[in-house]
Amino acid sequence: MLSACFLCLAESRQDAKIKYTLHDVCMSGVAMMFFQDPSLLQFQTRMQEQLHRNNLQTLFQVEHIPQDTQMREVIDGIESDSVGTLFNDFFRALQRGKYLQQYLFLDGYYLISLDGSEYFSSEKLCCPGCLRKEDKKGNIRYHHQILQAALMHPEMKQVIPLAPEGIKNTDGNSKQDCEIQAGKRLVKRIRRDHPKLKIIIVADSLYSKQPFIEELQRLGMRYILVAKEEDHKILMEWVNEQRQLQEVSRLQAKDLKGRRHVYDMDK
Repeated sequence: MLSACFLCLAESRQDAKIKYTLHDVCMSGVAMMFFQDPSLLQFQTRMQEQLHRNNLQTLFQVEHIPQDTQMREVIDGIESDSVGTLFNDFFRALQRGKYLQQYLFLDGYYLISLDGSEYFSSEKLCCPGCLRKEDKKGNIRYHHQILQAALMHPEMKQVIPLAPEGIKNTDGNSKQDCEIQAGKRLVKRIRRDHPKLKIIIVADSLYSKQPFIEELQRLGMRYILVAKEEDHKILMEWVNEQRQLQEVSRLQAKDLKGRRHVYDMDK
């Protein structure tokens, strides 16, 4: 599946002496993750050994192993949207094989967790897509972030990744604004790609805001969102009022193993 996708990538490099195809570069990147090499250079050096070279050709159909610098430069130039369909292809293959049934969580719903992650940071290097963060001394740090989504279950060690959403500088000036906007784009895409999937979105307190919740409701998604007291003062004022009125004092629930959980609001 991966190999077929990479063979269809459009070549934009103009150099007539291109030695490494996009397919070989991308499949080498997959192989690096598969073999869990900590660096591109170590991967490239180890793969030059005859035994590993044979494995790379047999398992990943790589004809020519790229150098570490070339591998980085070529992959950086590939638009992520051009390989984004792989996530849906993988997901549908699992659906057809009934593998996802063991991830059913509640009333036929699936848990999809959202979380942002920073994968690049520099005070010198930057690009048009970089986010900017300025400290009190006026120093500017450039960084890239991504919003990741994965289908998961509390009793399953494996998670099923969905296509991530880039957090770009055009989304806003603050981390919260950027990540929230990326979250809205991501849940819209998830619903478009999986129109019939019954979904519960799980996320931290950054997302427990009215605009994002309204977007989830519009898309027909349920949600479990963290609400921290320091971030949701008005909500907590209402909760404290209900405590005083004793309208909300205790909540009981049973988990999948039959254990009873009691949440006492008075304590």
